[in-house]
Amino acid sequence: MKTDKEYLTQLVLFEISGKIQEDEKAELSRMIREDQEAADLYAQLHITLPQNTTSSWGPDEVWEAIRRRKQQRIIGGSIKGLAVVFVAALLGFLFMMPKHTIEPPTFATNKGHVKLQLSGGQMVDLSSQQGQVQAGSVALNNQHKQLHFSNDATQVQYATITVPAGKDYTVHLPDGSEVQLNAETQLLFPLSFTGPSREITVRGEAYIKVAAAENQPFFVHLPGATVQVLGTEFNVNTYDSNKVKVALVKGAVKMNTDRDTALLKPGYVSELTTGKQLSMYRYDVDDVLAWRQGLHLFNNASVEEVAMLIHRFYGIPVQLDMMPEHRKPFTGFIDRNKPAANFLEGLKFAQYADYYFDKDSALHLRPLR
Repeated sequence: MKTDKEYLTQLVLFEISGKIQEDEKAELSRMIREDQEAADLYAQLHITLPQNTTSSWGPDEVWEAIRRRKQQRIIGGSIKGLAVVFVAALLGFLFMMPKHTIEPPTFATNKGHVKLQLSGGQMVDLSSQQGQVQAGSVALNNQHKQLHFSNDATQVQYATITVPAGKDYTVHLPDGSEVQLNAETQLLFPLSFTGPSREITVRGEAYIKVAAAENQPFFVHLPGATVQVLGTEFNVNTYDSNKVKVALVKGAVKMNTDRDTALLKPGYVSELTTGKQLSMYRYDVDDVLAWRQGLHLFNNASVEEVAMLIHRFYGIPVQLDMMPEHRKPFTGFIDRNKPAANFLEGLKFAQYADYYFDKDSALHLRPLR
């Protein structure tokens, strides 16, 4: 019988935290004895997670466990056989999803479609129109959430792609540059780069790989700032209307505002906050780029941030039915590759919050009863 790795991980976590029961301990021993893959996972978890976990764990200890637990997956793509772990920092214990499979609730998620609007007004629904699509002089190749295109027009034309909550999308620009768009993001770009510079505009969050072109610099316009590059990879985030963040991965970029100019080095974030000067600090790739793997890491986050990320990742409207005294901080992570129900049931299992859906399919988070 093939081992249920999520259940095995749950038992290991209970063992480490001292919360395992006798029948569970016997089942864990059987799994390790009969399945070499289970034994390997058991050993890896004991290396990855702190031992003698008790209720004295605080947010810092939990956050470190999450970061170690997720590092290989975020950087390397996946940790084979490891199940998703949610952590409730305030309660001071690790937890896993119950053994049974949780079916998503019967509400419509990801109802919004990714749409492309051309400067002439023509609209293309990229979520429903797959494959080769002809839109005037523009030939689109839209497959697997990726867009390639060519344009026969002699005049410069522009297009806007809007990615709604619950979606992500990648655009391949005509110069070979690539823009990976997170949910709730908009990209304005020309269909050809014919002038002395290449310029695009981003609102939301995007990871940009710029093809080198020494005589044609690349500019990314953001609210209140412009990033100038020659050939590089970097992340831009403008979700917060009062803050613009640019995180450089490779190469070099220059961030220009009305008042300041900053030359950014790999491994650093340049941050512009309304009414303040540019600031610069080191960042952790696990935190900033986790969204590219469908993940978001919470570190002592407010319930408002949790609700916002549920909406962004799944396209579900969320309302908070909580008084201020019930709004506790949360440390853990959400995985867009898993059904929303997994995360919501995890919040209940951790005794962080309860939830229900109303007749309009809106999600309500409320205190546990």
